[in-house]
Amino acid sequence: MPISDSTQQPLSIRAILTGMSLGSLLVLCNIYMALRIGWSINMSVLASLLGFVLWKAVETSVGCRAWSPRETNIQQTAASAAGGTVSAGLVAPIPAYLIITDTQFEYWPMVFWMIAISLLGICVASAIRPAMLNNERLRFPAGIATAEVITDMFSSGRIARHRIIALLSAMAVTISHRIFIPVSYKIPLGFSIPGQNAMAGTSISAKNLGFIIDPSYMLLAFGTIIGTKAAISLFVGCLIAWLGLGPYILGQGWEQAGPIDESWFSYIIDWLVWPGVAMMLASAITTTAITLFKSDRKNRLFLIWGWQEFLLLGTLTPVIVILQVYLFDISWFAAILAVPLAFVFAIVAAQVVGETGIPPIGALGKLSQLSFSIISPGSVTTNLMTANVAGGAAGQATDLLNDFKAGHILGTNPRHQVVAQTMGIIVGCLTSAGIFMLLIPNPAEQLMTEQWPAPGVATWKVIAIALTDGLEAIPQSARYAMFIGIIAATVNELLLLVVKKKWHKYLPSMSAMGLAFVLPAHISIMLFIGAIIAWFLRLLVPRWSQRFMIAIAAGCIAGESIAGVLGSIFYIFR
Repeated sequence: MPISDSTQQPLSIRAILTGMSLGSLLVLCNIYMALRIGWSINMSVLASLLGFVLWKAVETSVGCRAWSPRETNIQQTAASAAGGTVSAGLVAPIPAYLIITDTQFEYWPMVFWMIAISLLGICVASAIRPAMLNNERLRFPAGIATAEVITDMFSSGRIARHRIIALLSAMAVTISHRIFIPVSYKIPLGFSIPGQNAMAGTSISAKNLGFIIDPSYMLLAFGTIIGTKAAISLFVGCLIAWLGLGPYILGQGWEQAGPIDESWFSYIIDWLVWPGVAMMLASAITTTAITLFKSDRKNRLFLIWGWQEFLLLGTLTPVIVILQVYLFDISWFAAILAVPLAFVFAIVAAQVVGETGIPPIGALGKLSQLSFSIISPGSVTTNLMTANVAGGAAGQATDLLNDFKAGHILGTNPRHQVVAQTMGIIVGCLTSAGIFMLLIPNPAEQLMTEQWPAPGVATWKVIAIALTDGLEAIPQSARYAMFIGIIAATVNELLLLVVKKKWHKYLPSMSAMGLAFVLPAHISIMLFIGAIIAWFLRLLVPRWSQRFMIAIAAGCIAGESIAGVLGSIFYIFR
C-alpha cells in the first residue's frame, strides 16, 4: 500500500531538476565502471540518499518547503534514468561499431540515437506498467529496496543522518586519496610458472598473467554489492582462465607472449574472449528461458494501452527507422523490423527483472544480433546497431519499471515518473556522450586494454565478427572451448530445475565465470576480496552492516568513479 504523504502534489519541478543534476554526475560512475569491469549499477538508492541530504541542508539553511518521499521518488527516477543511459549502447555496441568500421564518434548523431532508443524503453514500460505491478509474482526487488530506503530516511531521522554521513565520508576519503596519492601501487603476487612447449625455457610471472593486488576502493565496494556467490564464481573463473588456460594457450602457440616485464592481457584476451562470451550468453539465455517457462499462464504479461503509448510509439518508430537508415546505412526492412523486435525483447527483459532483479540485457542483445545475422547476413553494422535498439530499449524499460514499483509503494503519480524519466534520459545522453568523447577519443587504441578492458565492447565486437564472417573468424581451438563453455553453462542453469532450492546457492554463477575470462585477473581478485571482507563484516557486525555497508560502498564507487573520470579527462587535456 502507498505510504501517507499529505495530499497528492503536482509534478515537482525542483525534484526533476535535482534528479537531472545528480544524474549528470552519476552517469560518470556507470561509464567508468562499465569500461573498467563491464558492469553498471542502478543509481536509485545513491540518488535518493544524495537528494535527501541536499534538500535537508537547504531546508535547514533557507527554510523552504519540506522535501517529501514522493519528490525523492521523482528525483531518483530522473537520476537513475540519466545514469542508465549507458545501456543505450555507449559502452558496448557503439564503440564496437566504431572499432570495426574505423569511424569516428560523432556527438550529436549519437545523442539523438541514444535518446530515441531510450525513449522506446519508456514506451514499453509505460504500456505494461499496470499488468506488471498488479502481478504478485513480479516483485521488482530493486524497486522495493529503493522504496524501503526512502521510507527509512523519512521515518527515522537519526539512522538516515548516520547513513548519509557514512556515504559522504566514503566519497570524501576516496576522492581525497585519488587526488593526493594519484599513483596506484600494484603488488605482484610473487609466483611464476615454467613455460611449456613453445614457451619452454622461459618463466611466466604473476605480473604477466595479471595476478597482482591493485588497491581500488571501487572494486572492493562493488565486491560487497555483487555478493559472495558471484565473487567466488569470478575468482574461480579467473583461476581457470588466466592461471590455467593462459599458460596453456601460450605453450601451444595459439597466442604470442608479450614483453617480459609487462602484462600479457591484450595478447591472451583474443583467445579467451570466445569461451567467456559463450558461457555468458548460454547462461543468460537459458536462465531467461527457464524463467519464462516457469511462469504461470494466468500471470503472463499482457499490454494495457493508452493514447499516450500510441502517440509515443507512433512518433518514435519513424524516427528510429530513419536514424538507422541515415546513420548506419541499414536496409529499410531490417530497420523497421528492429522496432517490434526491440519491443518484444524489452518485455521479456522486464518480466525477468520483475522475478529475479537481474536484467538479461546482454543476452537479449546477443539474441538480437543472432536474429539479424539471419535477416541481413554479412552486415556488421546491421548486426550491431539493430541489436543496440533492443538492448537500449530493454535497459530503460527495466529501469523505469523498478522506479514504477517504488512509486507504487510511495503513492507517486506514474505520469510524473514518465516525465522525470524522459528528462533524465535527455540530460544523461547529452552528458554521457560528451564524457565518452573526452575520455575515449580513440576507441580502437584505448579500449580492450589493461587500463580500459571494456568487456562489453569486446563481447559485442567478437560476436558481430563471428556472425558476419562465420566460424572461420574464430580460432579452431577456441571453438572447442566455446562448445565446452556452452554445455557447462547450460547444464549448470538446468540443474536449478532438478536440485533442491537449498542447494541453489552452491551452484556457480556461469555468467560471472564467463566474465572472468574477459576481465584482467586483478579485477576479479579485488572483487573477490571485497566480497569476502563484506561476508566477514556481516558475520561479525550484522546490524552495522545492514545499516551502513551499502551506503559506504555506494560512496566509494561514486568517489573513485568521479575522481577516475575527471583525472583521465585532465590527463587528456594536459
